Amino acid sequence: MTKTRWPVLLGVLMLAALPVTAEAATPTPTPGKTTTTRPTYRYTPPDVRGDRKRAMERAGQYLDKIAAGLGEPGVLVDSSVTKLSAAEAARLNAAAKSAAAPMRIAVIPASAINLDSGGFSYSTQLAWTGEEIADQLYDRVGVEGVYAVLVDARSESAGRGFHAVQRADKGPTYHVGDAVDQAVDCCAPDYERMLERFIQRGQVIDKPFYVDAAPWAGGAAGLAGLWWGLTTLSARRARRAEEKQHLEISRPLLNEEIIALSQQVSALPTTPDPQQSKLSKDVLDTVEKARHRLDAAKGDKDTEAVATLLGSARYGLLCLDALRAGRPVPEPTAPCFFDPRHGPSTGSANWTPEGGSQRAVDVCAACAARLAANQQPDIRMVTVRDRARPYWTLGEDLASYIDGYWSSGDGRRWWFPDEDARRAGNEMRARWASRRAGARLGRAASNVGTSLSNWSSSSGSDYDSDGGGWGSGSSRRRSYSSRTRSSGGGSSRRSSRRSGGSRGF
Repeated sequence: MTKTRWPVLLGVLMLAALPVTAEAATPTPTPGKTTTTRPTYRYTPPDVRGDRKRAMERAGQYLDKIAAGLGEPGVLVDSSVTKLSAAEAARLNAAAKSAAAPMRIAVIPASAINLDSGGFSYSTQLAWTGEEIADQLYDRVGVEGVYAVLVDARSESAGRGFHAVQRADKGPTYHVGDAVDQAVDCCAPDYERMLERFIQRGQVIDKPFYVDAAPWAGGAAGLAGLWWGLTTLSARRARRAEEKQHLEISRPLLNEEIIALSQQVSALPTTPDPQQSKLSKDVLDTVEKARHRLDAAKGDKDTEAVATLLGSARYGLLCLDALRAGRPVPEPTAPCFFDPRHGPSTGSANWTPEGGSQRAVDVCAACAARLAANQQPDIRMVTVRDRARPYWTLGEDLASYIDGYWSSGDGRRWWFPDEDARRAGNEMRARWASRRAGARLGRAASNVGTSLSNWSSSSGSDYDSDGGGWGSGSSRRRSYSSRTRSSGGGSSRRSSRRSGGSRGF
């Protein structure tokens, strides 16, 4: 019995050693409830760049077809354009073929070159604008001439417009831009009349301005030359009349000085010194030259030259005195302010004129001594109309006299101390210069320029106040495209732009 229990006990122990697993209870679904699955939505952004690229390709392919039909000059009308009948298109084509200018004209719908095919924009976005539309046609044909594209649409905002350009490196220039303006201004939106006017005006040669203006320019040049001559003659006569009055006052003064200086030189003792003898002869020759110049004097230039010669003669006498005394030859200086007859100045001194302010003036030794002794200097007085006045108060009448004495003769000038005398001389010379034809012409040009500038400023202000910008309707728009070829066949380099125009309507 014991032997039979051991196997049973061993089996019980093995069963107890096995892992015990509990099975989870499975919930029982509630009757009446059903499970639904929601769909998943994904947003895909539009390929704007790709759409635009494909639209540009379609527009280019369309113009390639149009260019293929315009190998020869003429008019090509797209079949979708209904505003021109077949008979009208045939007449226009014949007119373009017989025109003096090589014209290629295309009438196309705006939808053929529209980039906004999805309708997300309020206005049509064409692949090209302005003259560039006509240039694109030229690029694909590759032949110099006049190219025009009439874009058909319901309105200007929808892309309707007329664009033309002439491309040529040689040959005549035609009135293409003016032809576009006339076609739109006179006949839009009648396509047949527009193209008739364009063909009629666009084949007229735009001659250089000088060709048509040559006869008028010759007459204008003759009138301008006559005006110039009369103005110059009038200014010269007015100046000579004034200089004659000046000479009536300055001639007696200079004649008196020449006589006194001649007597002073003649009284010089003879000397065996060759240097002193030569200097004496030079002084005498200078005085004689001044006398001859005064006898033939006709104006202020002669008066100034005579005064300069007399100043040089007095400086020569001063040098002669220095040689006789064994002193070095002095440097040239300005004349004595109070009286040029005193000779070159030896220094400067402060002097206060009656009713004026103190100033520094160049004076000779005698006048400096009188000023140091509180005495009035010896002033050069000139009698005019029975009234004696200091010479520097006569203003214009003795301006040339002062200029001559205060000039060294070699281009150098000394500063004249009296401001009123300087101002009078400057005003006189400015008045003479203002009477010349060139000065009058310059003032007229300046006045015209000022008027145009003022008008432009006022127009710009009005333009800004009205809101600015080009309006719709018959607004004028011009496009000046570059020489760079955009796309398509034909020439790889654009010829020179001769003329062109672009108008929306």
